[in-house]
Amino acid sequence: MNAKRRISNPLERRRVNLGYSQQELSSLLGITQSQYSRIEKGETSANKHIKKLSEIFSCEPNEVFHGEILKEIENDFLNDRTNNFQRIFHERKEGFVHLKIEGWFTKKQIIENYQMLLNELDEWRVNEDGIRWKFK
Repeated sequence: MNAKRRISNPLERRRVNLGYSQQELSSLLGITQSQYSRIEKGETSANKHIKKLSEIFSCEPNEVFHGEILKEIENDFLNDRTNNFQRIFHERKEGFVHLKIEGWFTKKQIIENYQMLLNELDEWRVNEDGIRWKFK
């Protein structure tokens, strides 16, 4: 699977895991690529193709969208080590900060990030011209 992009759609994930493009899979199903794309996006029902999809994916028909594939997707989500704690201080409004927090953090990481943020708020000041300078 492509490590750069986490795939959370079970149908897309199965297709990518097998190395098929949408065009290749649509040919196996006997439909157009755009029809398959709509199925993968959930815009069209996959019901009349479930049996063939289960054969292609080597799973039971009731597991095309469920079962082990969902566990795999969930495990990738839970084991994602990337996290992001961004802060942008407002240049003219002392004490104002924009936060973007994303990902999984341990309790220790949360405490450390917020302590760092609080320290930074105390260390930087803005003069009357709107120029930031380190206070300490």
